[in-house]
Amino acid sequence: MRAVRVEKFGIDNVAVRDLPDPVPGSGEVLIATEAATINPSDAAVVTGAAATRFPPGAVGPYTPGWDLVGTITACGDGVSGSLVGTRVVGFSLWFESFRGTQASAVALPIGNVVPAPDGLPATQLTTVGLNGLTAWRGLADLRLSGGETVVVTGAAGGVGGFAVELAVSRGFSVIGVVHDEDKAEALALGATAVVTGRGDELGARVREIVPDGADALLDTASVGAPALGAVRDGGKYVTVTELPRPERGIDVFRSGGRMDSQALSTLADMVSTGRLHTPVAKVFGLDDAGTAYKAFANRSGRGRIVLAFPGP
Repeated sequence: MRAVRVEKFGIDNVAVRDLPDPVPGSGEVLIATEAATINPSDAAVVTGAAATRFPPGAVGPYTPGWDLVGTITACGDGVSGSLVGTRVVGFSLWFESFRGTQASAVALPIGNVVPAPDGLPATQLTTVGLNGLTAWRGLADLRLSGGETVVVTGAAGGVGGFAVELAVSRGFSVIGVVHDEDKAEALALGATAVVTGRGDELGARVREIVPDGADALLDTASVGAPALGAVRDGGKYVTVTELPRPERGIDVFRSGGRMDSQALSTLADMVSTGRLHTPVAKVFGLDDAGTAYKAFANRSGRGRIVLAFPGP
């Protein structure tokens, strides 16, 4: 197989290497990858910014990647061989497994893949994994019943965009926090209103719309403590990064993407039916992985950077 390798930290050091094909273990399937997304967490692995999150004993070189779309080519013990030839969406919880998906062949537990819906390019469908599951879990951790007002920071971003559409589909009123140039996009995703501003301005802007503050806030943009100003007393706040100190009786939680086969299957179906949007900024071939990471680091505007893999 051929795989992206991090042998030395730094985007200039991204390499593509020939490696032995993995062998699926018990309860696993081997997948011929069609496409894999580059996410911020992958860039953090490449640069070394995420090294403090590696568990003790983890040593390189590493293959990054959390998401993939591909076809099952072999099955390990305990998995029916009838699955060979099935096209799937897969997810690897990289910080636990260190099993990256940016490789032409990837072995994953059967519980980490779901059937891919028909009719959608792999380069588009692969973007739903980490971002979609993170948004899904973040909204679940808010523990709302429906009808509440939810603020989503980074509402036009990879996680935030999904969060807006998922929240709207569940009957929430969404206030999106975006940069000026992203207002139209957040409204198109279904936000009831959009605001700009960070720091202390954020709470004031939101309270111009809901004077008592929003019922809950999902912080996908690492705004942190200033975002609490947008939440009502006794409300709820979930972040995908560091927790701020709680105040005014607000429940504060940290969330993140975890494998949930039912959620991933639902997300993939929502993408295939147009209920979730997965804009792709640019697609690079595997041999251009280094250029792809540089494009990711220097990108402007929205949309995902995706690696496409050649067929067998």
